[in-house]
Amino acid sequence: MFSRYATIASSEDGTAIRRLTLRFADPAVEREYNDVAIAKSLGVLRLSLLSALIIYAGFSFLDYYVSPDAYQYAITLRFTTTIPVILIVYWLSYTKYYHRMAQAGAALCMLVSGLSIIAMTAFMSEPANYLYYAGLIPLIIFCCSLPPTRFIYATSVTVALIVAYHISAVIINPIPGLILLANDFFLMTAAGMGVFAAYFQELAERRDFINMRMLDDERQKSDELAEKAQSANHAKSEFLAIMSHELRTPLNAIIGFSEILEKEMFGPLGEERYKEYSQDIKNSGQHLLGIINDILDLSKAEAGKLNLQEQDLSLTSIINSSLRVVRDRATEGGIRLAFDMPSEDVVLNADPRLLSQVFLNVLSNAVKFTPKGGNVSIDISRDDFGNIVCCVRDTGIGIEEANLEKVFAPFVQIEGSMARNYEGTGLGLPLTKNVMELHGGYIRLESSLGVGTAAYLTFPRERDRSNPVLLEEQAQLQAS
Repeated sequence: MFSRYATIASSEDGTAIRRLTLRFADPAVEREYNDVAIAKSLGVLRLSLLSALIIYAGFSFLDYYVSPDAYQYAITLRFTTTIPVILIVYWLSYTKYYHRMAQAGAALCMLVSGLSIIAMTAFMSEPANYLYYAGLIPLIIFCCSLPPTRFIYATSVTVALIVAYHISAVIINPIPGLILLANDFFLMTAAGMGVFAAYFQELAERRDFINMRMLDDERQKSDELAEKAQSANHAKSEFLAIMSHELRTPLNAIIGFSEILEKEMFGPLGEERYKEYSQDIKNSGQHLLGIINDILDLSKAEAGKLNLQEQDLSLTSIINSSLRVVRDRATEGGIRLAFDMPSEDVVLNADPRLLSQVFLNVLSNAVKFTPKGGNVSIDISRDDFGNIVCCVRDTGIGIEEANLEKVFAPFVQIEGSMARNYEGTGLGLPLTKNVMELHGGYIRLESSLGVGTAAYLTFPRERDRSNPVLLEEQAQLQAS
């Protein structure tokens, strides 16, 4: 029964707090808390010691007016006992040993200060002997509330001071019983408030320590999991790169031999269906090779090994060649393609193969998800900052706003009633995003479900070799 109520919280890691002493059940956790608490409260402890020193010395002026006959005695007590003790503890706070005696030092300052006040009352005449007890009230409240004095120390010193006061007020220098009763009422109230504040202040600090400890543990676990996930992702990229190379070699042979059969390079096959089958083999092989190439490029990009082979090229020519690839499929689907060509060609410094792949991926997606009778258009413009913006618009099925970012994750296809029957690996947009970022640009989607999608491909102005403003700026820099 006692063990059930002896602790405030129980935990397998030793962070149970004992109800009466406010100490952790595990000594190792208690030591860890002490180190953290002292380091955290060192500034407050020093400020409290300095404040106590100034206040305690300042009350020496009151000694002269309240009890002139005991003034010399009071001054001696203040400046030969209490103030030196406070100064020594303050000095020790700058040494490496302070963490071992911080709480004992704070309690010692509280005890010596209180006992010196009680000693003054023991030798003062009336009415100073029963008025000066009031100095214990701010002392107890101050020491229990302002500096982070441990509950067990604050309570022990408070009890010791109350006992010492009664010895002085009852035995050494008795005061009237009614006045003692009144003094006790105020003194006990102050003691109760001080002990109450010390208890719940330390309890809150210990609970904060537990919470921070748990957060640190969770943060460490999260960092470890993130590191493992990153390592796994890197290993996956390396594996895909290796496997793509391994698979591409036999596929090239399959495609090459199927072309030989299709063209009957070594004589007629006889049956016409063989020629049709060989064409099917070639088409399937080329499709599979395209997927493997996408996987290889994406894995290289994720591993940071996809390098750009840059050169100045015609953006109009790149777009036109991509349109020619998707034109047959658009014609079969009854989709109208439109290219709003600029009045002057845009010359872009980029990787021609990867740039062709970008436009082919975006245009293929637009055609694939646009129903019969729809439109796919592309135009080129410059934004207010001089960046080149290519916009591919379609009147297709569209994407929900919540899914716009998901389409850039590898192997992800957004499932929906309209999108479910469309084939694809989910590699096109992730690869496009990586290639655009390699060029210092980005891709952004705007879409409305059932209305259509607009893909904005933005290239930085530094890659524009046909912008007269940029060319003039570069010429000025070279001239200067």
